[in-house]
Amino acid sequence: MFKVAVDVGGTFADFIVRDEGGCAATAKIPSSIENPLEPIFRGLNELAEQFNITLEEFLAQTEKFTHGTTVGINALLQGQGAKTALITTEGFRDALELRRSRLNEQWDFSVSLPPVLVPRHLRIGLRERMDYRGVAVKPVDKTQIPMLAEFLRQEEVEAVAVCLLFACRNPKHEVEFKEHLQELLPNVFVTLSSELSSQLGEYERTSTTVLNARLSPILGKYLQDLRAHLRAKGLRVPLSIAQNNGGLTDLTQAGRRAVNTLFSGPAGGVKGGWILAREQGLSHLVVGDMGGTSFDVSLIRQGMMELTPQAEIAGYPVQLPMLDIHTVGAGGGSIAWLDKGGMLKVGPQSAGAKPGPACYGLGGQEPTITDAALIMGLIDDRSFLGGRMVLNKELAYASIEKNVAKPLGLGVPEAAYAIYQVALSLMADAVYLMTVKKGYDPRSFAMAAVGGALPLFATPLAKGVGIRQVVVPELAPVFCAQGLFHSNFQFEGLRNLYEVLGEVPCLSWSKAMLELRFQADEELSRLGLGEDQREYIWSVDLKYPDQHHEINIPVKGILSDQEIWPQLSKEFHEAHERLYGYCQPEKLLVLVNLRLVAQEKERLPQSGIDPSFEESFINAKSIVGEKNIASIPSIEMKMVYLHGGFRKVKVFHWKDLKNGMELPGPALIKKEYTTILLEENCQAKLDKAKNLIINIGKDRH
Repeated sequence: MFKVAVDVGGTFADFIVRDEGGCAATAKIPSSIENPLEPIFRGLNELAEQFNITLEEFLAQTEKFTHGTTVGINALLQGQGAKTALITTEGFRDALELRRSRLNEQWDFSVSLPPVLVPRHLRIGLRERMDYRGVAVKPVDKTQIPMLAEFLRQEEVEAVAVCLLFACRNPKHEVEFKEHLQELLPNVFVTLSSELSSQLGEYERTSTTVLNARLSPILGKYLQDLRAHLRAKGLRVPLSIAQNNGGLTDLTQAGRRAVNTLFSGPAGGVKGGWILAREQGLSHLVVGDMGGTSFDVSLIRQGMMELTPQAEIAGYPVQLPMLDIHTVGAGGGSIAWLDKGGMLKVGPQSAGAKPGPACYGLGGQEPTITDAALIMGLIDDRSFLGGRMVLNKELAYASIEKNVAKPLGLGVPEAAYAIYQVALSLMADAVYLMTVKKGYDPRSFAMAAVGGALPLFATPLAKGVGIRQVVVPELAPVFCAQGLFHSNFQFEGLRNLYEVLGEVPCLSWSKAMLELRFQADEELSRLGLGEDQREYIWSVDLKYPDQHHEINIPVKGILSDQEIWPQLSKEFHEAHERLYGYCQPEKLLVLVNLRLVAQEKERLPQSGIDPSFEESFINAKSIVGEKNIASIPSIEMKMVYLHGGFRKVKVFHWKDLKNGMELPGPALIKKEYTTILLEENCQAKLDKAKNLIINIGKDRH
């Protein structure tokens, strides 16, 4: 029997399958925005061929199929989506356009804002009102609903977002409106803010609801088509879909909540990094993932994945907890260009899979990071994607010469190296943003270099930010897909309370707990999890009365025990001191939200690190001797442009490496779907788990 994980990214779709013995097979296929199903079946066919069986036989023997998708975020970035209307409380229909007063460039009032996703004539005020406590002040005007439905029908609206004032405290009016509207418009998709986010923050909650209404019909259709095609080819098990929080849900729930899948692929990489950190015995790990479109950075800190209560995607706030991932447009397909002042820039525009970089020969005219790496000699024209694609070096040369080298008065190799260095600086800034600007010392972290492109940048990137150890996992090129194997079903619920800590009425507290637990159990039962397969993690959001933002504090103990309040208060003040440099223990605290994460119990791997190996490796003083290198067959020499000129470096092949074998830099290590650059004074060693551990030495000059 097989377990399959598929992660479809912006440029490549990554595949991994494991059989009953744990043996893995992988594939990497260019993505297709026009037909996202086509690369999935190409990749599955390739996996089946590796096991010498037909696709039908392969799928019939598949017992788990996990999928990370970019359909939702691609639709958002391309301005696509269902025609959507917004129903909100009368007098509040412009909250979506008023936004917040904060600007990314606070002194530049000419900066363009992302377009409003619902035009004003489709933003409709409903006659109803709840007060801030969730008490009904004015009931829903049911006489307005038939006229409203007729208007939506005439406008050919496909989806409706419902976000009523203070529905986060009491969803009754939203639920009542939805029931009446769906009787009149049964084929229109309707999403409620109270189904997605019960947090305060009118604009953020409205934005999240509108995004979900706009994207869910597109994702739902894609998932239904995928399931139908897979079933026709023999798949008999349900699909599991990755979510932004690193957990899984089923196809039905994902199709209704597309906003939960916007970062489903990168979330798999964070999950994989968490597993890698456990296996390597690392408490702090920077997970850097560079594919064809972007460079994603996330942290494993104190053995835990970092979460954020909300994020901004393409300029739109999403008020949902998700793994904290920072993305910059620095992938293999990111385009190099000159601004009006003649300064070299890289990204965020990407050539994608088609037309792709100039060297693909598919019509791309603009130079990319991949073209630069080819000219520098970091990648070979005949071994790209494991030899499945032949690159055209002449086209890469001509593109860089025309667009970068001649305008800057540089030779083509110098221009290619300049592109490489600009991309490297973007990545270093991203790592600093996630570490130094959050108060963390990057020198206390190791780095996981994953994705098809980051191993080419990992050692100079680590040197630049002060990281002393890099881990390149055996399955680095398909790492997000690998991480999906370790994801479990997960449900997250929230109840807004907004009461002084310690003064929450027992009835309100108990009711919130019971409602969340009931909702979680109902969802996990629907997903097929028995009671013995579940675990529950409670936490609260606390703040000082005059603050806008909360701090999430885990609940350690029995929720019904009133003695828990002083402990929560103590932990909040300590967290506030750590984050902001001060605390005010004399102040009362406001309990804003009660949160519950209910999930399938983790099947955690044991730490696989060999302490004696780590100690001897980290403390190694000398560069490896010729005797060790001589034991590796087929050593090649290659000219590579580094630090201002071409030089010969050794080329090793991953398949020839053995456990404990040491390799000195400068060198290249070729692996199917990726190449690792070892800079000078770096030393690499393969561990028992077949991960390449790179020790970053200090520069001699």
